[in-house]
Amino acid sequence: MSPRTGRPPKAETSRNKSLNLRLTEEEANDIQYCAEKLEISRTDAIMKGIRMIKAQLDEK
Repeated sequence: MSPRTGRPPKAETSRNKSLNLRLTEEEANDIQYCAEKLEISRTDAIMKGIRMIKAQLDEK
């Protein structure tokens, strides 16, 4: 068999879990705005926000 082909993951580990969300138009626009300003993907913008919240919770 040939080796596995396809696009390699950008991160150290691949993101193999999926989460579907229902957002308002404003929430979706906020995520897009943040991603564009930070020049990262929407997923990375969301993950950055989650890490920030987690860091605040760990301080308490």
